[in-house]
Amino acid sequence: MHLRGPHEHAACAWRTARTVFAAATPYDAIGIDMPALEVVGEFTLPPPGVEQPAFQPLHIDFGLPIESDEVDVARFTALYIELDHPPTSARTRLVQLRCLLGQRVWVEPPALRARLREYGRRQTGTGRYVEGILARLVEAADSSPDLPATGTDGFLCGMEFSSRADERAHLLARGLELDGAEQQVLLEPGELLLFDNLATAHGRLGVRPPLELHQLCVGYPDLDVRSQHMLLERVLDAFSASNRPAPSSA
Repeated sequence: MHLRGPHEHAACAWRTARTVFAAATPYDAIGIDMPALEVVGEFTLPPPGVEQPAFQPLHIDFGLPIESDEVDVARFTALYIELDHPPTSARTRLVQLRCLLGQRVWVEPPALRARLREYGRRQTGTGRYVEGILARLVEAADSSPDLPATGTDGFLCGMEFSSRADERAHLLARGLELDGAEQQVLLEPGELLLFDNLATAHGRLGVRPPLELHQLCVGYPDLDVRSQHMLLERVLDAFSASNRPAPSSA
């Protein structure tokens, strides 16, 4: 949802966001049987003095727990720019997982889960793994690892690609066309952008000045292993979208 507002300040924007998230919860297939929603993170980005590239790859806030101890999971994300802030040029990139991943056929769910866990063991050397970068989830599911391991010296998460063209090529090599699946939103001062963080990957094009963007993440703090497994099953359902018959025109 792109709510053009205007919202006078972040507290007002967050009240709206939490009202929308609460209203969506009864219809939320991913969130069924999950704990009550709580704030798991509130940030103002980017931090002062931090060098920022003009591109951010598609990702899921807080990541998707593949195999992990108790971990915070972000269910929904809200983005806001203060009403009195100068107009921005940076755009938020949005991709619905089912729209992108449904472009091809994947292995059956048990094999898919096994591939993700094996990929995690290669990345961390343990069975504990949380992944937020969409391209890594895709190459794990495709069993075609190509990106540098996250444990490589000097590697920083989010620096997998230098441009959208590089990310697009990586996905295209695995049968996914980013063009047509991606939307780009220019968030103006006072506006609020809300999205389903576990059904949508997001990123950025352009550079934001320090402390431009307010971000609120609502989800499940310290989610236990059993609930993580249920959550993973429902998120990975996006990989099965291409195997389902098209809905009846009736």
